[in-house]
Amino acid sequence: MSIKIITDSLFICERLREIDKNYFIVFNEIRNKFEVHNSAQNLDTYCLTLPYDFLDERCIDLVLKTRIENKDKLIKLMDLENEKLEKKELKNILNGIREVVYDS
Repeated sequence: MSIKIITDSLFICERLREIDKNYFIVFNEIRNKFEVHNSAQNLDTYCLTLPYDFLDERCIDLVLKTRIENKDKLIKLMDLENEKLEKKELKNILNGIREVVYDS
């Protein structure tokens, strides 16, 4: 069950509609989370689940960051982060091998 949020004390709903008139926020009672939806999407209006317990400026920032216009930038950032994590994991593996070899 979801409750559509029409307005809020920080005007996050209204500010999202300034970004895209089709955005709206619901509170998903089952998951106990706020979700952003877009009524212009075909079949399903769901866009994203907000990882915050209340509506504030971070919600606006996250919606702007995850908009389709930014997909190439987001993919590049994810690839860079994955590469960094892979290098860190490889370094940890190599350090573990060194410890085994030198401790033997």
